[in-house]
Amino acid sequence: MFNKNLLVTIITSVLLILLLDYIGYRMVIEDQLSFVKRELRSEVKFPSWFWGRLRFYDETTMKWFEKHGEFRPAAGTEYKKQPIWLFGCSFVYGIGKRWVLPFDETFGYILSEYTKRPVYNRAYPSWGVQHMYYQLDKGKIFEELPKPEYVIFTFINDHARRTQKLVYDPFSDGEYLRYKIKNGKLEKINAVLVPLWKFYPVKLWLGHLEYHIRLDAKYHDKNFDLLKKMFIESGIKLREKYPDVKFIILKYNGNDGFDRWFIETPRWEELKQEGFIVIDADKLIHANLQDSEYLDPDGYHPNKKAWEEISKQLAKQVIK
Repeated sequence: MFNKNLLVTIITSVLLILLLDYIGYRMVIEDQLSFVKRELRSEVKFPSWFWGRLRFYDETTMKWFEKHGEFRPAAGTEYKKQPIWLFGCSFVYGIGKRWVLPFDETFGYILSEYTKRPVYNRAYPSWGVQHMYYQLDKGKIFEELPKPEYVIFTFINDHARRTQKLVYDPFSDGEYLRYKIKNGKLEKINAVLVPLWKFYPVKLWLGHLEYHIRLDAKYHDKNFDLLKKMFIESGIKLREKYPDVKFIILKYNGNDGFDRWFIETPRWEELKQEGFIVIDADKLIHANLQDSEYLDPDGYHPNKKAWEEISKQLAKQVIK
């Protein structure tokens, strides 16, 4: 016998869930828009709530990238010296208000011009230290690229948050590449209950957890422990293959808008003791990289001038 009350209950519950989801969506979007306007000083049009409901992947996953993404082309392949490999995020990939910047405005291209070396750019927007480790651990990169003499990871403050990332953007499915330290080793964190991550009230809670709990100042040292572990394990992977490679961490104290403790902490000395070459980009060029003359019109990413001055000094002082 048809149960009318059950049908009404089901319909009401579905409508209530959709309403809560839409309210959550509006709150998440408003938070994201205020961040974009405040930090990036630009206007961004986000996809609609309905479009978000139809999205079944997370653009920040390695799985998505390996299916749809691509790296910048190599620069300076005509040069005969040993290459340089670059790792990092949108700063290194080359992003700005015009979105994907011209190739000749990217760090890879400019560094190649100053060092007269081939440069292979393995950075990608929104990535962090874990994405470098993932590539080195997987090992395919050693088959794809020629042996480097130098490897450079460009570190920004926000990479600390990305190691603990739970929600990258309003449409994340919770599958951002993450690791934890277990029994002294890095272990990949696999997402569970992925459909639940698409529910916007859940995203609100996770966003709060990411910014206000996991990255509270009292967790800074624990977070740095994870960053340090990722660098060390990446160095081990590199030196297993190329014992003489020189691994540079370029600390870029720019306008990325996150907690500058992670740039300023004296704990970077621990990585120097592990054999890394740690360089402060602003000290290298004796300038404040947060000044507008070094910023793209988006007010966030480096411009061509920043990379020219940094590359010039790297070529003069570090990369011979």
